[in-house]
Amino acid sequence: MTREARVLALVSIASAVSSLDLSLMFVAYPSIRADFPEASLSLVSWVLTSFTIVAAALLIPAGRIADRVGRKRVFLTSLVIFSFGSLCCSVAPTVPLLIAARFGQAIGGAMLTPSALALIMTTFPIERRAFAVGVWSTVNGAIATAAPTIGALLVEKASWRWAFVLIVPIGFGCFVVGRKVLDESVDPDAGPLPDPLGVVLVMGGVAALAYGVVQSSTWGWNDPGTLIALATSAVLLAWLVQRCATHPSPVIDLRVFRPFVFKANAVAALAIGITFWGGYYVFIQFLTAGWDYSIIGAGLLLIPMTLVASVVGAPAGRLIDRYGHRALMVPAALCFVVAMLWLRLRAGDTPEVLTVWMPAAVLAGLTNAVCFPGVNSAGAKVAPSHSLGVTAGIVQTIIRIGGAIGTALGIALVGDVAQEQQGVDAFDTAFLVLAGVGLLAALCMLTLATAKPAVSAVITPRVSRPSTEFDPRSMS
Repeated sequence: MTREARVLALVSIASAVSSLDLSLMFVAYPSIRADFPEASLSLVSWVLTSFTIVAAALLIPAGRIADRVGRKRVFLTSLVIFSFGSLCCSVAPTVPLLIAARFGQAIGGAMLTPSALALIMTTFPIERRAFAVGVWSTVNGAIATAAPTIGALLVEKASWRWAFVLIVPIGFGCFVVGRKVLDESVDPDAGPLPDPLGVVLVMGGVAALAYGVVQSSTWGWNDPGTLIALATSAVLLAWLVQRCATHPSPVIDLRVFRPFVFKANAVAALAIGITFWGGYYVFIQFLTAGWDYSIIGAGLLLIPMTLVASVVGAPAGRLIDRYGHRALMVPAALCFVVAMLWLRLRAGDTPEVLTVWMPAAVLAGLTNAVCFPGVNSAGAKVAPSHSLGVTAGIVQTIIRIGGAIGTALGIALVGDVAQEQQGVDAFDTAFLVLAGVGLLAALCMLTLATAKPAVSAVITPRVSRPSTEFDPRSMS
């Protein structure tokens, strides 16, 4: 095996650990909730949302740190932090300690993805990078496809704690191999680290928003507590925008948002994050609490959705390159709308896998296969060549913010269905809300007419200030 192949195999497997953790957590969540019956719904919800919130805030800084201090060093450090965090999760005796361990996991996960992609970019020549990233994506997709079943088996036959234990040997094994096969690389032209206060504002603003959404199911939308949480989020996020507009090294470069097409794509990315994470949570609850499947049965029924996403992703990318983003992404987003309305109208208390669930799962898988890579490449279409890295980082951050909101929304809408035994009617509102978010994504995607050459907006450099652009190789 050539050195390039060894590096690609290593970083692909290591990155897949993060995808594995995502799928495992949604499958394990009902068991975690049952193991801590004394904990409130809002408290246990942070087991899911804390990871996404922290990862969203740290993704861009992590990419810049990797460029400055070394991609290999950050990659290996991320594996240790992520694996140790998983180990701590597996033995956490209380919900607060479990959440703290998930914070640690999120720090490692935020460092893992940009450093892994940067290692691919520095290992492979430019003419082979697309192939290498394609292999990396395929491995992640394959692991994500198998994860629900693997996680369900662990949860059903052992405990949700084993879902975390599974990650530990993989992470530390990749660390041992990585020390031998990876070469160090740094970017001597990497700019300064992003504004640390901006990172805190991202984390605090999204956390307050998620808290307000989750608590709305208990307090109500008009309750002072809910309104205070949402107002706090609005203040922090407004402060973030002001900070990004004036700071010489902002955590999010607002100049990238100047083209209208990028603004629309950003809203679409936020909506796709909401539909994926929120949909995943609702699907697990629907199959287990609504149709009374075991967690293993739910894991098996999720395979068609993730399998379609893995198989269709590469061909969809080629078709987007040929026909433009709007031509494929609008129908793909509408597939999700149809899937949610199909479940809303056709799902009854008696499980109907072939006629009700399978069509919805396949349609949702098509949406994920097209729209996730689509919103990333659409952003690059309107970005100047020297800003591809920062653009990719911003789109990924927006997707993860959407994921935090989507998870919180799913918990608020159907969080206690299992405990209250309400049946499938309890999911009607959730399906309608998710359909509405999917429709919003489709409307935004109508602007993504990229079949013709797009005119990139010129970003005027800030005078006498450090550069805030990312090297495209960082892929942060």
